Amino acid sequence: MPHAGNRRELLLIATGGTISQGRTEPGGKNRPVLSAADLLARTAIETGHIHCLDLPYPDGVIASGAELLTLARTIERAAKKGMDGIVVTHGTDALEEVAYGIDEVLSGAVPIVFTGAMRPSWAADYDGIQNLENAVRVVSYLEPEYGTLVTLHGDIFEAWSVYKNDTVALDAFTARRGAPSGRVNEQRVELGWQPTRWNRLGRLPQAIPYSIPILTLGVGDDAALLKLVGERADLPIDGLVVASLGAGSIPPTALVQIRRLADTGLPVVCCSGAPSGPTAAPQYYPGAYDELMAAGIGLENALSPRKARVRLMLSLGLNVPYRPFESEA
Repeated sequence: MPHAGNRRELLLIATGGTISQGRTEPGGKNRPVLSAADLLARTAIETGHIHCLDLPYPDGVIASGAELLTLARTIERAAKKGMDGIVVTHGTDALEEVAYGIDEVLSGAVPIVFTGAMRPSWAADYDGIQNLENAVRVVSYLEPEYGTLVTLHGDIFEAWSVYKNDTVALDAFTARRGAPSGRVNEQRVELGWQPTRWNRLGRLPQAIPYSIPILTLGVGDDAALLKLVGERADLPIDGLVVASLGAGSIPPTALVQIRRLADTGLPVVCCSGAPSGPTAAPQYYPGAYDELMAAGIGLENALSPRKARVRLMLSLGLNVPYRPFESEA
């Protein structure tokens, strides 16, 4: 297991989120009050080798592809200037998507670790500082080949597999079934896997489209909203991600609408709506996916619908066809 030891120079980027939130009076509304330097000052780790940068989103939350690219370019510049590792504090609602987006375009440049908090700084069980300390330990341990990782509540996840499965629990994050994870025990980083070579995109686009809705299907769904797409000029979209009922199952009436859009050349990606497991299971359902593939609809077996949307955004920005996320080994 590679061990990088203590990094010489680290960068802490604070983008906002619950980890930075406080309040000015009891019962008052949460607002961002803690800068990167404020967060770092609360830790019990040696901080002389850690630089701080505040990069808050203008609206408090990430609102466009441009803001994702701004963060990516900031990390890229820091890596080129010689930073040995980068920690990003982020709001937990969008953390899994942003960390994955950074992993797609910048993995291998420098170790990158995302973290956040499930409680604001005024709460008795505020978890932000412990999470930040663990993130610094993890980024100091890693080699770049591990890609972008996420750590919260002592757990360590690969960016492609992590997702938030509870809205308020301190251990709200987990990994897709079968994906590796690690732990920070006391001050010891434990990673039980070697880096996997994924077919990441590996480069930054100049811009990325953001109008890519996720269609989550239910029993008997007729995808009625899709009838408006293509019929009204004021409702253009750049692509579509379909969250199927299970292993690629799409109600027949909905499939008609989805195929209609795919036939126009619109990029369409189908994922499972289940938290884990592949979208396609041809061993158990032979021939079940022929119609989807014949229509040019991509089958994404590894990623959640939200992350498939990020990969589709980046692919379109790079003007390359969507390829499912998979191991190159």
